[in-house]
Amino acid sequence: MSETPYAAVKILPVLLIGSLAANAVLLFPGVRRTSPSTDSAARAQGGATTASSHAFRPSTTARSAGPVTGEGRAIAEAIRGDDLEALRDELRAAGLPDDAIRMIVGSRLWKRHEAKFKALQTSGDADSAWWKQQNAPWGGQSKEKREQMKTLQAELKAEGERLLGPDPDRSANAHPWLERQYGFLPSDKRESLQKLEQDYNELSGELQQETQGFQTPADKEKARFIAEEKRRDLAALLTPEELKDYDLRNSQTAQQLRWRMTQMDATEQEYRAVFDLQKQFDDVFNDGDSAGGRARNQNPDDWKLRQEAEKILRDQLKTALGEDRYQAYQLAQNYEYQQLQAAVKRFNLPADTTARAYALRKEVPAAATKILDDAQLPAAEKKSALAALASSTRDQLRTTLGAVVADTFLANGGMNWISQLEQGTVVTFNEEGGESRRRVDSPPPRPKKP
Repeated sequence: MSETPYAAVKILPVLLIGSLAANAVLLFPGVRRTSPSTDSAARAQGGATTASSHAFRPSTTARSAGPVTGEGRAIAEAIRGDDLEALRDELRAAGLPDDAIRMIVGSRLWKRHEAKFKALQTSGDADSAWWKQQNAPWGGQSKEKREQMKTLQAELKAEGERLLGPDPDRSANAHPWLERQYGFLPSDKRESLQKLEQDYNELSGELQQETQGFQTPADKEKARFIAEEKRRDLAALLTPEELKDYDLRNSQTAQQLRWRMTQMDATEQEYRAVFDLQKQFDDVFNDGDSAGGRARNQNPDDWKLRQEAEKILRDQLKTALGEDRYQAYQLAQNYEYQQLQAAVKRFNLPADTTARAYALRKEVPAAATKILDDAQLPAAEKKSALAALASSTRDQLRTTLGAVVADTFLANGGMNWISQLEQGTVVTFNEEGGESRRRVDSPPPRPKKP
């Protein structure tokens, strides 16, 4: 099995602390300094500290064998040398806390391997056109080098554990994102799951690189096979309860729902209710795959079945959430509503501003429809009346939001139906966010059959 993504995460802070080793004695008060008598002797010889009496003079020689003292000179010599066991023992003797010891020894351990890691890194597309997007996965690193990198990461981890024992932060899965994604599992399963996901991400990435965005039927079959094999391995690794928790956090359904749930400020109970229903739908109609292509061929029958299933899903969601919270769920997917909410939050506008501005979507098209239905008005007068209604709507929006916010909102594509109204087209919206259009010169809609 390959090294876990978490190991790579743990390496990053080590990269940031390489310079700490040279100043370790200055940074940590637990490290003892040279005795006052030494400083006094130096001052007696002319008021300057000589090279022979300076505890931190440059040196390339390793610390000579001797008893562990925890003194500043011994620590500095151990840092400059390559005996990491000696460095560890001196830091422990100085009374430094375990996390500080791990930081300093870890930085020196990294220096041992740094050249090997750099040799395996790729310059990517540094020589290619800078104005073109580079889409090579893993920065263009070959599969052979990626395998060598994983092996080197495993060696670094094993050597670190030999020197310092298992990292308690690692076993606790202290990284907040990892805790959120895998916190429901014991530590041993977390590592196994991370390795499993890394392996399948590798397979999917290789397929995506191979297809270059153009999938043949054979490619689609390979993507389906990868997804099914991953699911089988997940089911073998996790209990049914753990697999459900995994899906709640890491499935494609979860990734798509997370934004909506955040926008509507959903409770965990609401999230679970929506997830169960949406996952049932996605398992049948999801048209994406892990390689970035379409998992199924679309035909008119598929679309008809999907539309019927979407209607059933909406009814189920409305029942599960209740009318008010279902409306919040719908609004969480609406661009205009989210833009209004963001503006209200940023500019500290009154709490009811979003609702008052968004209500124009219903009020104005209703007034515009009455103008269209007025049989006494000629088409030219109807168009003038609609243009006047559009102008007054913009003024109302500026009053509600403020001129600068309203103009920015409109310029960013908010309520573009106002511009269409000005041109003689009335846009109306249904409860599910669908739109219908009717022009001044269009005949009135036929009444629906009972």
